[in-house]
Amino acid sequence: MTQKTIFNPKYKAMIGALKSLREKQGLSQRDLAKRLNVAHCFVGRTETCERRLDIMDLIKILRELGLNNEEIMKFLEKLL
Repeated sequence: MTQKTIFNPKYKAMIGALKSLREKQGLSQRDLAKRLNVAHCFVGRTETCERRLDIMDLIKILRELGLNNEEIMKFLEKLL
């Protein structure tokens, strides 16, 4: 049986990097949720790996955190 994505160490590293980016900008989970126009529990559950993040949501979050396309690609390459 294959391991679920949310338990994969690389997935957890990605979530940790997202959280770090958010915190470096001085944003709370609620602040980011407002920017994303989602409920604050979306961010909280994502950061605790209770909710799996799909690629579209990941890109949306990275853009809201100020990354451009080139920086998004670098972020993703570091995870591989």
